[in-house]
This record gives sequence, C-alpha cells and structure tokens, in this order.
Amino acid sequence: MSRALYGGRQPQAGGAMGDYIGLRVAVWRDAAGMTQQQLADRVGVSAAYISMIESGRRPVTKRSRLIALAGALGVSVTDLTGQPHQPRSEDDLAIYTTVPALRGALDDDPDVPNRPLDPAVLGAAVDQAMAARMACDYKALARLLPGLVADTRQLVESGHQDGPRLFVRAAVTTVLAVKPFGYIDLAARYAERAEVVAALAGPAELAASRFAVAQSALSSGTHGGRRRSLALAAGAAEQLGDIGDAETLTWYGMLHLHAAMSAASLDTGDPDGHLAEAESAARRAGSDPWRMEFTPANCGIWRVGVAVENGTPERAPEHARRVDRSQVRTANRRCRLHLDAGRGWYAAGDQERAILSFLEADTASPAELRSRPSVREIVGQMVRDARRRGSPELRDLAVRIGIDPLDPEPNAI
Repeated sequence: MSRALYGGRQPQAGGAMGDYIGLRVAVWRDAAGMTQQQLADRVGVSAAYISMIESGRRPVTKRSRLIALAGALGVSVTDLTGQPHQPRSEDDLAIYTTVPALRGALDDDPDVPNRPLDPAVLGAAVDQAMAARMACDYKALARLLPGLVADTRQLVESGHQDGPRLFVRAAVTTVLAVKPFGYIDLAARYAERAEVVAALAGPAELAASRFAVAQSALSSGTHGGRRRSLALAAGAAEQLGDIGDAETLTWYGMLHLHAAMSAASLDTGDPDGHLAEAESAARRAGSDPWRMEFTPANCGIWRVGVAVENGTPERAPEHARRVDRSQVRTANRRCRLHLDAGRGWYAAGDQERAILSFLEADTASPAELRSRPSVREIVGQMVRDARRRGSPELRDLAVRIGIDPLDPEPNAI
C-alpha cells in the first residue's frame, strides 16, 4: 500500500479520515499496481481528477462515475462506498442484525409451523411491513420480515393460491428495505426469487418483481447492470400497459420512474419521456395498494433525483420547489426529497442550503440519510473544506452522519 498517502494508516469505518470514496480508490488502485494516470485512462478522466478524489479534495457523488471507478479497478461499488456501514443507532442495528435471519428465511428448510397459516393474517402483516418501510420504521421491519418471508414461502410450497401473491409482496419489500444499506447481493437474490414465484401470481406481482430486479441491477455497480436495469424496467412497463386498475397503474408508473433513473445514470435514452408516462399514470391511479406512494408528488421527487443523475444537479432544487409537499405522505419520500435537493444545492455551490436540506432529511429519517454514500461524500468534503471552521449546522450534520468534524482530512500526499 502507498504508506506515503495514508501516513501508515489504512482506511477504516467511521470518521472523515477513513470514510470517503477517494481514499478507498487509492487503496484499490495501489493494490492493483496502477498509476493514477492508468486509472484515469480507464475511467476517461484526467490524472488530476483522480489525484483530487484520492486526496479528499473532490467528492464522488454521481452514480455513473462511482460505477466507472469500480469497474476500472475490478471491484464492487460497495468496496468503494464502504457499505454496509457500522450501525450507529437502533434503526441501523435493526437492519444489520436482521440480515442473517433474512438470508435464512430465503435459503433454509422452512420449519413446519405450529399453527395453520392464515392467508388473511399474513396479508395484513405484509401490508404492515410495506407501510413500515415507507415510514422508515426499521425496527418494525426487522420484527416482521424474516417471519413473513418464511411463512409466505411455506404458503407457496403448500400450493395455496394466495402464496405467490403474498410471497412476492414480502420479497419486494425486503429488496427495497435492505438495498439502500448496501446489502446488494441479498437484495438481488430476493428480487430473483420474487420474479420466479411471480410467474405463479398475477401481472401486478410480475411487474413488481421486475421492478425489484431492475432496482438490483442498477445497484450492481456495472455499466451492463445499468443497461439491463433500463431494458428490464422499460420492457416490463410496455408489457404491463397503462390500462387497468390501481395496481396496474402503480407498477406501470413505478417502472417508468425507474427507467428514467436508469436512463439518467447512463446519459442515454429518454428520462423525460419516462417521467411523463409515470406522471400521467399517477394522476389516474387513485389508490395505493402496494404502499409505494405512487402519486404526482412522488413523481416530482423522482424528477429531482433524475436531475442529480442526469448531469444537471443544479436543477434539482428547482424541481424540488415544485413538489407539493403537503401531498408527500411518508418519511421515506420526504427524506428522499430533501436528500436529493441537498445534493443539488451542493452542486449549485450553495452549501448552506445543502446543509439545511440534509438536516431536514435527517429529521425525516436519520437511518436513510446515513445510508447514502453520496451524502456522506458531500458532508465529508464540506468538513474537509471548512478545516475546522465550519458552521455549527455543518458540525451538527457531520456528527449525525458519523463524520468527525474535528478530524476532517487525511494526511496530505
């Protein structure tokens, strides 16, 4: 390893010194025996840019750039983001400790239940879990999901007609709950299993499972994964169609929202066209049977995120202002709105508003905010740039997100 770069210290979890992507890039580049110029040539940037991110002078905040770096180094995205992060709260710990149980629920031979499995009771519990995810109630999710997966899996294997429908709902909820925390492999396995079982259910379940597969593909950390994500989402939306009940419209629209995000991360396709299709469906959907908060306001929140990914992050605050916040119903969506608006404010050069947006996201869901590598990158960069002279709000935000505001920078090269 390049000890001159780290002063003999290796990257570690927690704190600003060891908790930014550029430092991990340097470690993996050094392990691969590559120069900064060689890595720059593979990524399509300058050696000066590589030097800046490795030395902590520039954050890596865009998904496509992170994926390009990981691909050039031959590592996973989570190798560079350091996910899953060490738990810092009861919510973090709830997800962290339930992951082994979720693996077992999917893989182990199911125990014969000591009670009859009542589909009505299971259906109510699945709905409760879907609502808990959108409320960012991770303790409730940890309590509910492993048992639900095991029980609905058992219902499928018993041949009950309601089994596939309930299993797919439990599995998709699991994908969307664990993926943001860096459990990409587990999310992908649940998504694949949901797609297999969904063939025994209805078109809405099949669409939901393909949404989950596309989500996992986008998080895979490869260019091919992003292309597959776009093709899956767009193809599934076309197959489902936009004529039908609230379930059909929900998944038609959610698939188009995901296609817009995938297209933005590739700098190709037609993100605006996908967003327009989703918004049209949202105006007609009416109810929310899958607890996805598929509404025009949520489509506006996705538009904010697409701007961040699409190379125009400075437009994100403008899109955020247009969202009717009185129509945003859940902590999950409120957090995402403030999170992406903050990323946009930072790109626009307004750090004070970025900090305030991130603090609002923290109010909505501290665990969601801490789970986002792009936010950790930005906050760490602001702390390093401030050189211990940051505002009280920045210091407060750094502490909340797990960054030491008094040890803001690594040793210089």
